Amino acid sequence: MALLWAVPPVAMVAGAALALVQLRGIAGAAADLQGELHRFTEVRVAVTEVRTAAADARAAARGIQRS
Repeated sequence: MALLWAVPPVAMVAGAALALVQLRGIAGAAADLQGELHRFTEVRVAVTEVRTAAADARAAARGIQRS
């Protein structure tokens, strides 16, 4: 009879351990995603700089053509 009472707590401990393993995996994936988002922000800044330089080059080219 004592073994019967031990089953639910053992099941709960096993479930909690499984949940912690899943949460650890999710935390790792979230950290990876944060790194990717940071790199994406860096790319967006670089693209903005390229667009600005291209617009300046087009404006300079128009000025040269009109001269």
